[in-house]
Amino acid sequence: MPSKCQYFYQLQWRGISAAQAKQWLKQNPPPRNWKHSAWRWASENMTDEVTQ
Repeated sequence: MPSKCQYFYQLQWRGISAAQAKQWLKQNPPPRNWKHSAWRWASENMTDEVTQ
């Protein structure tokens, strides 16, 4: 299973900063039954229009 950091770096690679991801996560928290990291939730669910 990829580490938390791998998802974090995926976000960065897509040009999403940690601050942007945290802001997005405040509005779109992972579901209660989500067993992975918040970074994974962000990397899988943040769409590119968020970063425009």
